[in-house]
Amino acid sequence: MSLTFKDLENFITTAHSRTLSEASEKLDMAQPSLSLGIKKLEEELGLPLFTRGRSGIKLTPQGKSILPQAEEAIRLLKVIKGKPENMRFKIGCHHSVGMFILGPFLKAMHKTAPGINLEIVNGSSYDINKKVAEGEIDFGVVMNPLPIPGLITRFIGEDEVCVWESKNRYQDKLIYNPNMIQATSILSRWKAAPEARIEVPNLELITHLIESGAGMGILPSQVVKAQRFNLRKVPDSPSFKDKLALVCYPEMIKSSEGKMIFEELKQSYRP
Repeated sequence: MSLTFKDLENFITTAHSRTLSEASEKLDMAQPSLSLGIKKLEEELGLPLFTRGRSGIKLTPQGKSILPQAEEAIRLLKVIKGKPENMRFKIGCHHSVGMFILGPFLKAMHKTAPGINLEIVNGSSYDINKKVAEGEIDFGVVMNPLPIPGLITRFIGEDEVCVWESKNRYQDKLIYNPNMIQATSILSRWKAAPEARIEVPNLELITHLIESGAGMGILPSQVVKAQRFNLRKVPDSPSFKDKLALVCYPEMIKSSEGKMIFEELKQSYRP
């Protein structure tokens, strides 16, 4: 875990509150999320920051010594606030999602706020969702989001995972990623699925192999669209509907920059 200004703001607000419940109300976040964040901050620093009792929470001696330093760090942040070139946001998504989301998003950000620094993090939707919840990533664009308390989840569209082929197909082999839940669901319902199969973990490579005629394959429609191949859906084959969502903590959209990123990401999905 990396220490962030959000962690310091949560710590300061909690330090000036009588209970975690009071602090979570001030911060407009779920109490379990705040409690987990404070615990992780203590683990990161290697120091106990609060004592917890029936009467509420109190700063430890170590917490009291750190509080002025945290407040000074936030004061300096406020001095530079309003200068986008000093701000950095992490955005996470699966690389196949990034193929059709990030292009329009980065173009929009170039027009509206070119000075904001952005970092793109790739991983599975499951991992990205968890990293947002753990505070490692600011915004996540994920398929089929996890129900994590405290996170904002905004559904921004759907995609359909289908079985595809090209007109050049020369054999009846199935090319797919066995780790895709969508592929497992399709195969469980597809009685005519080929017995001969090729397992490939990369969706872009699967697309190229289908285009070459090496077989029929299971792919999200947006991946096919992004690579502009002339593939067609295999008749009478089942499909799977994916739900695309944007996830983040409420605190991330309190600043004008964070709200701008949130809105631009929402508008960047073009089915």
